[in-house]
Amino acid sequence: MVELAPGVTRVELEGELPLGWCGNLAGALSRRGLSILRGDAARDGARWHVVLEVSSEHGTEPRELDFYALAREAHPEPPGPPRLESFVLDMPRRSASVELTVRGPDRRGFLAALLERLATLGLFPARISVETVHGTAADTVWLQADGDRAPSEKTLGPLREFLRAATSP
Repeated sequence: MVELAPGVTRVELEGELPLGWCGNLAGALSRRGLSILRGDAARDGARWHVVLEVSSEHGTEPRELDFYALAREAHPEPPGPPRLESFVLDMPRRSASVELTVRGPDRRGFLAALLERLATLGLFPARISVETVHGTAADTVWLQADGDRAPSEKTLGPLREFLRAATSP
């Protein structure tokens, strides 16, 4: 861990992480008053490489936390659904993942709520890029079905319904 600025810490994780780890970690950090300002995570086989910038201005000191344990911490209660301003769903023809980019008003727990909903649809991140810019979450998630498979059309229908509902006024 490296302190980048007052209240902002860079955290790196590397290794095997359980299915659903990112939603678990985002939710656990949120419950402790920390926010993910930006981050990237990529999977190579069973191993993940994760780099996060975490804001601790109103929460626990990041150095006191075991981030690997937090990635395994289940949600005591599901977060409320995220509200989106926009989304783009890109389905490359020869890819095992679909690319979902969302924008929405950031709030503590935004990423956890998004990933929790995606997991209920049977979609899990293979790669993630998140950033908060002037109070707006700007997140891109490359999604796969369990077992590193491309999402089926049967899965994509409910995904589109969720995204449309989340962008409705």
